[in-house]
Amino acid sequence: MKFLVCLKQVPDSTVRVKVAADGKSIATDGITWSISPYDEYAIELALEHKDGDPSTTVSVVTVGPARSRDALRQALAMGCDDATLVTAADTVGGLDVAKALAAVVKEAKPDVVLCGKQASDDDQGLVGPALAEALGWPHVGMLTKIAAVADGVELWREIEGGHEVWTAPTPVVGLVHKSAKEPRYPSLPGIMKAKKKEIPEKDLAALGVTPGAPRAEVVAMEPPPQRGGGKILKADGDVKALAAELARLLHEEAKVL
Repeated sequence: MKFLVCLKQVPDSTVRVKVAADGKSIATDGITWSISPYDEYAIELALEHKDGDPSTTVSVVTVGPARSRDALRQALAMGCDDATLVTAADTVGGLDVAKALAAVVKEAKPDVVLCGKQASDDDQGLVGPALAEALGWPHVGMLTKIAAVADGVELWREIEGGHEVWTAPTPVVGLVHKSAKEPRYPSLPGIMKAKKKEIPEKDLAALGVTPGAPRAEVVAMEPPPQRGGGKILKADGDVKALAAELARLLHEEAKVL
């Protein structure tokens, strides 16, 4: 089986981001970048299948600026077989990203395309469904497990209180929530091999994509408000008085009642 995983490079979740001077984006100076967490789970899901069936191949692709090559190297170091970089500006809209990925998918002809259910920077969850629509393929979201069956693939979809098990013919697009295992760390041999692998580049024009104006515009960004200090109410034996004081504070100061 042939997998193609679409990933995005985003600010690392441990980084404290700051709003840029334009008030509509983040300041990228000194930012540490990494693979979006749900995309890491998508990689792990494909690699788990490869662990059980060595004939499986796992390719990765991203659409983004030149620095996105580092995310692809990380995926290769985790155990993916090959990678493709589609060079584009950060400002390219999600629909154009989906069109570019669709062009790569049509060339690669995978059985299964996996995407994280959403990127951790914008949380839109747009590209995966838009890619499936552009390809005319079925797609299933919130995946945690995938298995090959006689007539296609079996897809485990997380729902409240358990899972639904779907079957779908291939080719198919899957949007990954989590996998049964945490994403693996790149091994030292994997890192050394990844450094030697070539990562071919394509641009949007070569894929027949002419970027248009984004359909959605960020009007403003601002950090969350600073939290004030907390209060500790000490019990002195009078439970009724303590409860009354707590109710007063929640009503008059916290204003949640």
